[in-house]
Amino acid sequence: MRAGTAQIGQIVVRRLFETDNVYVFRNSDRRLIFASPYQRDFTLIGTVGHAFKGDPAAVSMAAGDVAYLCDAANRYFRERVDPSDVIRTFSGANTVRDRATRRVARDGVMMFDTRRRRAPLLTIFGGDITTSRLRAEQAVSRLTPFYPMSPRWTAATPLPGGDFAWERFEAEVDRATERWRFLSEAEAQRLVTAYGTRLEAVLGDAKDRADLGPAFGEGLTGAEVRYLMTKEWARFPDDILWRRSKLGLAMPPADRDALVKFMAGGG
Repeated sequence: MRAGTAQIGQIVVRRLFETDNVYVFRNSDRRLIFASPYQRDFTLIGTVGHAFKGDPAAVSMAAGDVAYLCDAANRYFRERVDPSDVIRTFSGANTVRDRATRRVARDGVMMFDTRRRRAPLLTIFGGDITTSRLRAEQAVSRLTPFYPMSPRWTAATPLPGGDFAWERFEAEVDRATERWRFLSEAEAQRLVTAYGTRLEAVLGDAKDRADLGPAFGEGLTGAEVRYLMTKEWARFPDDILWRRSKLGLAMPPADRDALVKFMAGGG
């Protein structure tokens, strides 16, 4: 297998359209670019990719890539987007299966090596977050003959909090606003999206906003931060603002500073 590394990048700008549609268009160089609604008030535009050399831990989006995506969007949308309008960039490095065609294996490539009297070696190249659960099941299946492990089981099991049908989402939002009457519709939608049926563990028996502890802006409260620290292993503010959510897109610096102090004190 020939392999290399590709860098991919996306940008976040203010919301460019009011619909919930995802638009995919062909740029002048025949690359496909998408524009997707993102976190209610923003638009995610991507993806630009090219070969990458260096430390993947230090990957960052070049100014030329940002300008490329802005120019691509400007060919199709009425509202112009300039690099100065970019609120956030996302970039990362991924394994490329075939260096000649730069075809990224979305499902990843799994290699399994076992020799007598040696522990099995499982190596995974590439892949995408959308297939991470499938690859985890495949990995377990390969290792089961060597270790006391349960058979694969997650394919038919919902993610934590996701044990309801998608068409019941609005019903879950209504249930949340009935249960916690101080929540706005937008707040309930965000919380149900993030926690689903586990929302009870986040808000508990709160009767008003004061019961949730300090407020850090964008609907984030001390109760939610404590839950993320104790149940979802959040250790630093970026774990909450960017990895568990994207609330950092609109949170003012003063609220971020307050969150830093709150988490430093153990919540």
